[in-house]
Amino acid sequence: MANLVDRNFAGGSIGVATSLIELEQISKQYGRRPVLEDVSFTIEKGTVTALIGRNGSGKSTLLSILAGLVQISSGKLSCKDPNLRIGYAPEMFPGLKLTPEQYLRSMGQISGLAPVLIEQELTTLFQLFKLEHFRKQSMLNFSKGMLQKINLIQSLLGSPSLLLLDEPMSGLDLPSMNKLADLLIVLRNKGTAIVFSVHEPQWIELLADQVHVIHEGKIVKSIQGSEKLNIKPSTYILLSNLSIQKLQQLKEMAGFISINTFKDSCNIERTALTVTSSESDTFLRVILESGGSIQSVEPRGGSHDLEKWMNPRS
Repeated sequence: MANLVDRNFAGGSIGVATSLIELEQISKQYGRRPVLEDVSFTIEKGTVTALIGRNGSGKSTLLSILAGLVQISSGKLSCKDPNLRIGYAPEMFPGLKLTPEQYLRSMGQISGLAPVLIEQELTTLFQLFKLEHFRKQSMLNFSKGMLQKINLIQSLLGSPSLLLLDEPMSGLDLPSMNKLADLLIVLRNKGTAIVFSVHEPQWIELLADQVHVIHEGKIVKSIQGSEKLNIKPSTYILLSNLSIQKLQQLKEMAGFISINTFKDSCNIERTALTVTSSESDTFLRVILESGGSIQSVEPRGGSHDLEKWMNPRS
Protein backbone atom coordinates (compact mmCIF):
# COMPACT_ATOMS: atom_id res chain seq x y z
CA MET A 1 0.00 0.00 0.00
CA ALA A 2 3.00 2.29 0.40
CA ASN A 3 3.06 2.87 -3.35
CA LEU A 4 -0.72 2.76 -3.77
CA VAL A 5 -0.94 6.15 -5.45
CA ASP A 6 2.27 5.90 -7.44
CA ARG A 7 1.42 6.51 -11.10
CA ASN A 8 4.76 5.17 -12.31
CA PHE A 9 3.88 1.53 -11.73
CA ALA A 10 5.35 -1.29 -13.79
CA GLY A 11 3.26 -3.31 -16.17
CA GLY A 12 0.09 -1.46 -17.05
CA SER A 13 -3.30 -2.89 -17.96
CA ILE A 14 -3.86 -6.59 -17.66
CA GLY A 15 -3.54 -8.11 -21.13
CA VAL A 16 -5.16 -11.51 -20.60
CA ALA A 17 -8.79 -11.55 -19.47
CA THR A 18 -9.28 -13.46 -16.22
CA SER A 19 -12.83 -13.95 -14.96
CA LEU A 20 -13.37 -13.29 -11.26
CA ILE A 21 -17.17 -13.53 -11.04
CA GLU A 22 -19.81 -14.71 -13.49
CA LEU A 23 -23.50 -13.87 -13.13
CA GLU A 24 -25.93 -16.07 -15.04
CA GLN A 25 -29.56 -14.95 -15.16
CA ILE A 26 -29.65 -13.96 -11.50
CA SER A 27 -32.85 -12.55 -10.02
CA LYS A 28 -33.75 -11.10 -6.65
CA GLN A 29 -37.16 -10.68 -5.09
CA TYR A 30 -38.26 -9.23 -1.77
CA GLY A 31 -41.52 -11.00 -1.10
CA ARG A 32 -43.40 -10.70 -4.38
CA ARG A 33 -41.58 -7.58 -5.46
CA PRO A 34 -38.90 -8.21 -8.13
CA VAL A 35 -35.78 -6.08 -7.72
CA LEU A 36 -33.48 -7.75 -10.25
CA GLU A 37 -34.44 -10.05 -13.13
CA ASP A 38 -32.26 -12.24 -15.39
CA VAL A 39 -29.05 -10.25 -14.91
CA SER A 40 -26.00 -11.78 -16.63
CA PHE A 41 -22.46 -10.47 -17.07
CA THR A 42 -18.85 -11.29 -16.21
CA ILE A 43 -16.41 -9.34 -14.04
CA GLU A 44 -12.81 -9.67 -15.19
CA LYS A 45 -9.53 -8.87 -13.51
CA GLY A 46 -8.19 -5.39 -14.25
CA THR A 47 -11.45 -3.98 -15.64
CA VAL A 48 -13.85 -1.24 -14.54
CA THR A 49 -17.58 -1.89 -14.86
CA ALA A 50 -20.03 1.00 -14.53
CA LEU A 51 -23.66 0.42 -13.50
CA ILE A 52 -26.01 3.22 -14.48
CA GLY A 53 -29.73 3.68 -14.10
CA ARG A 54 -32.28 5.82 -12.35
CA ASN A 55 -32.85 5.62 -8.60
CA GLY A 56 -34.54 2.37 -7.63
CA SER A 57 -33.39 0.51 -10.74
CA GLY A 58 -31.56 -2.17 -8.72
CA LYS A 59 -27.93 -0.99 -8.83
CA SER A 60 -27.40 -1.00 -5.05
CA THR A 61 -29.01 -4.42 -4.68
CA LEU A 62 -26.71 -5.80 -7.37
CA LEU A 63 -23.64 -4.41 -5.63
CA SER A 64 -24.83 -5.90 -2.31
CA ILE A 65 -25.19 -9.29 -4.02
CA LEU A 66 -21.66 -9.05 -5.41
CA ALA A 67 -20.42 -8.13 -1.93
CA GLY A 68 -22.01 -11.29 -0.52
CA LEU A 69 -24.43 -9.38 1.70
CA VAL A 70 -27.63 -10.32 -0.17
CA GLN A 71 -28.57 -13.78 -1.45
CA ILE A 72 -29.96 -14.20 -4.96
CA SER A 73 -33.47 -15.65 -5.44
CA SER A 74 -32.59 -17.55 -8.61
CA GLY A 75 -29.87 -17.93 -11.20
CA LYS A 76 -26.19 -18.67 -10.70
CA LEU A 77 -23.34 -16.61 -9.27
CA SER A 78 -19.91 -18.19 -9.74
CA CYS A 79 -16.74 -16.97 -8.03
CA LYS A 80 -13.70 -18.07 -10.03
CA ASP A 81 -11.09 -17.06 -7.45
CA PRO A 82 -11.23 -18.93 -4.11
CA ASN A 83 -8.99 -16.28 -2.54
CA LEU A 84 -11.03 -13.33 -3.78
CA ARG A 85 -10.78 -10.33 -1.43
CA ILE A 86 -13.69 -7.92 -1.76
CA GLY A 87 -13.81 -4.26 -0.77
CA TYR A 88 -17.25 -2.63 -0.59
CA ALA A 89 -18.27 0.98 -0.01
CA PRO A 90 -22.08 1.29 0.33
CA GLU A 91 -23.92 4.43 -0.70
CA MET A 92 -24.75 5.53 2.85
CA PHE A 93 -22.23 5.64 5.70
CA PRO A 94 -23.49 6.81 9.11
CA GLY A 95 -21.68 9.07 11.56
CA LEU A 96 -20.38 6.95 14.44
CA LYS A 97 -19.16 7.75 17.95
CA LEU A 98 -15.89 6.02 17.06
CA THR A 99 -12.91 7.89 15.67
CA PRO A 100 -11.80 7.05 12.12
CA GLU A 101 -8.71 5.37 13.54
CA GLN A 102 -10.75 3.16 15.90
CA TYR A 103 -13.27 2.18 13.24
CA LEU A 104 -10.75 1.48 10.49
CA ARG A 105 -8.44 -0.52 12.76
CA SER A 106 -11.41 -2.68 13.71
CA MET A 107 -12.37 -3.16 10.05
CA GLY A 108 -8.79 -4.12 9.22
CA GLN A 109 -8.72 -6.67 12.05
CA ILE A 110 -12.03 -8.15 10.91
CA SER A 111 -10.48 -8.53 7.44
CA GLY A 112 -7.60 -10.47 8.97
CA LEU A 113 -4.91 -7.87 8.30
CA ALA A 114 -1.80 -7.73 10.46
CA PRO A 115 -1.62 -4.66 12.77
CA VAL A 116 1.57 -3.42 11.08
CA LEU A 117 -0.06 -3.59 7.64
CA ILE A 118 -3.17 -1.80 8.94
CA GLU A 119 -1.07 1.09 10.25
CA GLN A 120 0.88 1.36 6.99
CA GLU A 121 -2.26 1.47 4.87
CA LEU A 122 -4.07 3.92 7.17
CA THR A 123 -1.11 6.31 7.07
CA THR A 124 -1.11 6.25 3.26
CA LEU A 125 -4.90 6.58 2.88
CA PHE A 126 -5.33 9.29 5.54
CA GLN A 127 -2.70 11.33 3.70
CA LEU A 128 -4.33 10.68 0.33
CA PHE A 129 -7.74 11.93 1.50
CA LYS A 130 -6.26 14.66 3.76
CA LEU A 131 -7.73 13.25 6.98
CA GLU A 132 -4.53 13.08 9.07
CA HIS A 133 -5.77 15.75 11.49
CA PHE A 134 -9.15 14.06 11.97
CA ARG A 135 -8.12 10.46 12.63
CA LYS A 136 -8.61 10.75 16.40
CA GLN A 137 -11.86 12.78 16.34
CA SER A 138 -15.35 11.35 16.75
CA MET A 139 -17.15 10.91 13.45
CA LEU A 140 -20.47 12.10 14.88
CA ASN A 141 -20.00 15.63 13.54
CA PHE A 142 -18.25 14.75 10.30
CA SER A 143 -19.63 16.17 7.04
CA LYS A 144 -21.04 13.89 4.36
CA GLY A 145 -17.83 14.26 2.38
CA MET A 146 -15.61 13.28 5.31
CA LEU A 147 -17.78 10.25 6.08
CA GLN A 148 -17.59 9.23 2.43
CA LYS A 149 -13.80 9.35 2.61
CA ILE A 150 -13.84 7.02 5.65
CA ASN A 151 -16.25 4.76 3.78
CA LEU A 152 -13.87 4.60 0.82
CA ILE A 153 -10.82 3.99 3.00
CA GLN A 154 -12.41 0.95 4.68
CA SER A 155 -13.20 -0.51 1.25
CA LEU A 156 -9.57 -0.13 0.18
CA LEU A 157 -7.98 -1.83 3.19
CA GLY A 158 -6.13 -5.01 2.35
CA SER A 159 -5.76 -4.27 -1.38
CA PRO A 160 -9.00 -5.95 -2.55
CA SER A 161 -8.99 -7.80 -5.86
CA LEU A 162 -12.64 -6.79 -6.37
CA LEU A 163 -13.70 -3.27 -5.38
CA LEU A 164 -17.42 -2.44 -5.23
CA LEU A 165 -18.39 1.25 -4.96
CA ASP A 166 -21.95 2.57 -4.68
CA GLU A 167 -21.96 6.22 -5.84
CA PRO A 168 -18.34 6.75 -4.69
CA MET A 169 -18.20 10.41 -5.75
CA SER A 170 -21.22 11.38 -3.64
CA GLY A 171 -20.38 14.18 -1.19
CA LEU A 172 -16.75 14.56 -2.28
CA ASP A 173 -15.26 17.89 -3.29
CA LEU A 174 -13.76 18.15 -6.76
CA PRO A 175 -10.09 17.63 -5.72
CA SER A 176 -11.09 14.48 -3.81
CA MET A 177 -13.07 13.21 -6.80
CA ASN A 178 -10.03 13.62 -9.01
CA LYS A 179 -7.76 11.90 -6.48
CA LEU A 180 -10.16 8.99 -6.22
CA ALA A 181 -10.37 8.71 -10.01
CA ASP A 182 -6.56 8.67 -10.25
CA LEU A 183 -6.39 5.98 -7.57
CA LEU A 184 -8.99 3.81 -9.33
CA ILE A 185 -7.01 4.00 -12.56
CA VAL A 186 -3.86 2.85 -10.75
CA LEU A 187 -5.72 -0.01 -9.06
CA ARG A 188 -7.29 -1.12 -12.34
CA ASN A 189 -3.90 -1.21 -14.05
CA LYS A 190 -2.51 -3.28 -11.21
CA GLY A 191 -5.25 -5.85 -11.73
CA THR A 192 -8.08 -4.85 -9.41
CA ALA A 193 -11.58 -5.35 -10.81
CA ILE A 194 -13.84 -2.39 -10.03
CA VAL A 195 -17.62 -2.22 -10.22
CA PHE A 196 -19.26 1.10 -9.42
CA SER A 197 -22.61 2.83 -9.75
CA VAL A 198 -22.55 6.37 -11.08
CA HIS A 199 -24.74 9.22 -12.33
CA GLU A 200 -22.00 11.49 -13.73
CA PRO A 201 -20.95 10.83 -17.35
CA GLN A 202 -17.43 12.19 -16.94
CA TRP A 203 -16.45 9.31 -14.66
CA ILE A 204 -17.77 6.74 -17.13
CA GLU A 205 -15.74 8.35 -19.89
CA LEU A 206 -12.60 8.41 -17.75
CA LEU A 207 -12.83 5.03 -16.01
CA ALA A 208 -15.21 2.50 -17.52
CA ASP A 209 -14.27 -0.44 -19.73
CA GLN A 210 -17.85 -1.64 -19.86
CA VAL A 211 -21.23 -0.17 -18.97
CA HIS A 212 -24.47 -1.90 -17.98
CA VAL A 213 -27.68 0.12 -18.02
CA ILE A 214 -30.20 -1.18 -15.46
CA HIS A 215 -33.86 -0.26 -15.71
CA GLU A 216 -36.53 -1.74 -13.43
CA GLY A 217 -34.18 -4.54 -12.41
CA LYS A 218 -33.14 -5.59 -15.93
CA ILE A 219 -30.03 -4.87 -17.97
CA VAL A 220 -31.46 -3.06 -20.97
CA LYS A 221 -28.17 -2.09 -22.61
CA SER A 222 -24.54 -3.21 -22.32
CA ILE A 223 -21.52 -1.58 -23.91
CA GLN A 224 -18.14 -3.32 -24.00
CA GLY A 225 -14.92 -1.39 -24.59
CA SER A 226 -14.30 2.33 -24.21
CA GLU A 227 -14.10 2.77 -28.00
CA LYS A 228 -17.78 1.76 -28.22
CA LEU A 229 -19.11 4.28 -25.70
CA ASN A 230 -20.12 6.65 -28.53
CA ILE A 231 -18.70 9.67 -26.76
CA LYS A 232 -19.92 13.08 -27.88
CA PRO A 233 -18.72 16.47 -26.60
CA SER A 234 -20.03 17.94 -23.36
CA THR A 235 -19.06 20.91 -21.18
CA TYR A 236 -18.19 20.80 -17.47
CA ILE A 237 -19.09 24.07 -15.68
CA LEU A 238 -17.95 24.86 -12.14
CA LEU A 239 -20.19 27.54 -10.59
CA SER A 240 -21.46 29.03 -7.32
CA ASN A 241 -23.98 31.48 -5.83
CA LEU A 242 -27.12 30.04 -7.41
CA SER A 243 -30.25 29.40 -5.36
CA ILE A 244 -31.84 25.96 -5.13
CA GLN A 245 -34.68 27.23 -7.32
CA LYS A 246 -32.28 28.40 -10.05
CA LEU A 247 -30.37 25.11 -9.92
CA GLN A 248 -33.64 23.28 -10.37
CA GLN A 249 -34.34 25.39 -13.45
CA LEU A 250 -31.01 24.31 -14.93
CA LYS A 251 -32.04 20.68 -14.51
CA GLU A 252 -35.14 21.30 -16.59
CA MET A 253 -33.28 22.86 -19.51
CA ALA A 254 -32.55 21.07 -22.78
CA GLY A 255 -28.98 19.76 -22.81
CA PHE A 256 -28.75 19.09 -19.06
CA ILE A 257 -26.70 15.93 -18.23
CA SER A 258 -25.79 15.99 -14.53
CA ILE A 259 -25.25 18.24 -11.53
CA ASN A 260 -23.33 17.80 -8.27
CA THR A 261 -23.03 20.21 -5.32
CA PHE A 262 -20.06 19.98 -2.93
CA LYS A 263 -17.79 22.05 -0.67
CA ASP A 264 -14.29 22.76 -1.90
CA SER A 265 -11.08 22.71 0.15
CA CYS A 266 -11.90 26.23 1.44
CA ASN A 267 -15.35 25.05 2.61
CA ILE A 268 -17.06 27.09 -0.13
CA GLU A 269 -20.09 25.48 -1.73
CA ARG A 270 -19.62 24.81 -5.44
CA THR A 271 -21.78 23.22 -8.10
CA ALA A 272 -20.39 21.07 -10.91
CA LEU A 273 -22.70 21.11 -13.93
CA THR A 274 -22.29 18.91 -17.03
CA VAL A 275 -24.24 19.87 -20.17
CA THR A 276 -24.11 19.06 -23.87
CA SER A 277 -21.62 21.27 -25.69
CA SER A 278 -24.24 22.45 -28.16
CA GLU A 279 -26.24 24.05 -25.32
CA SER A 280 -23.34 25.27 -23.15
CA ASP A 281 -23.62 28.93 -24.23
CA THR A 282 -27.28 28.96 -23.20
CA PHE A 283 -26.46 27.53 -19.77
CA LEU A 284 -23.63 30.02 -19.23
CA ARG A 285 -25.89 32.94 -20.11
CA VAL A 286 -28.67 31.72 -17.78
CA ILE A 287 -26.20 31.24 -14.91
CA LEU A 288 -24.81 34.76 -15.24
CA GLU A 289 -28.24 36.36 -15.72
CA SER A 290 -29.44 34.56 -12.57
CA GLY A 291 -26.63 36.07 -10.47
CA GLY A 292 -24.37 33.02 -10.45
CA SER A 293 -20.58 33.01 -10.60
CA ILE A 294 -18.60 30.80 -12.99
CA GLN A 295 -15.24 29.48 -11.78
CA SER A 296 -14.29 27.37 -14.78
CA VAL A 297 -15.55 25.95 -18.06
CA GLU A 298 -13.99 22.72 -19.31
CA PRO A 299 -14.74 20.86 -22.57
CA ARG A 300 -15.27 17.15 -21.96
CA GLY A 301 -16.80 14.09 -23.55
CA GLY A 302 -20.35 12.96 -23.02
CA SER A 303 -22.23 9.68 -23.17
CA HIS A 304 -24.48 9.86 -26.23
CA ASP A 305 -27.56 7.69 -25.76
CA LEU A 306 -26.57 6.81 -22.19
CA GLU A 307 -27.42 10.29 -20.93
CA LYS A 308 -31.10 9.56 -20.39
CA TRP A 309 -30.22 6.75 -17.99
CA MET A 310 -27.86 8.88 -15.87
CA ASN A 311 -30.53 11.21 -14.57
CA PRO A 312 -31.27 10.02 -10.99
CA ARG A 313 -34.82 11.30 -11.21
CA SER A 314 -37.47 8.67 -11.76
